Amino acid sequence: MRTPIPQQRHHLESNSRSTNNLPFVASLFPSFPDQGSKSSYKFTSIDARFTQQLGAIMESLNTTELHYIQCVKPNMVHKPGRFENLNVIQQLRCGGVLEAIRIGCAGYPTRHIFYEVLDRSGC
Repeated sequence: MRTPIPQQRHHLESNSRSTNNLPFVASLFPSFPDQGSKSSYKFTSIDARFTQQLGAIMESLNTTELHYIQCVKPNMVHKPGRFENLNVIQQLRCGGVLEAIRIGCAGYPTRHIFYEVLDRSGC
């Protein structure tokens, strides 16, 4: 069952555009055709709008490249020249860096492409 967009939206949208009191709200909704020309109005369900928006977001995410930077604070007072060992160790442990080092030391590849791992393993 599709859920139609409420008709009250038209009232909010038309009032916000005419008075310019709510320009942000007006920008969220497309313009509606005049009430007299109902035949040109196209029904859009919330599900269809959600699917379109999700597709646009996924397309945007798929065009990006993942870069991850882990920042470590050397001390809690943010002063130069001070290095608190326990604080840094805790940050590295919570960020998974120490575990990644253990995995790398054990001989498991951590930064290899699947096909490189396949070639190295001889399969």
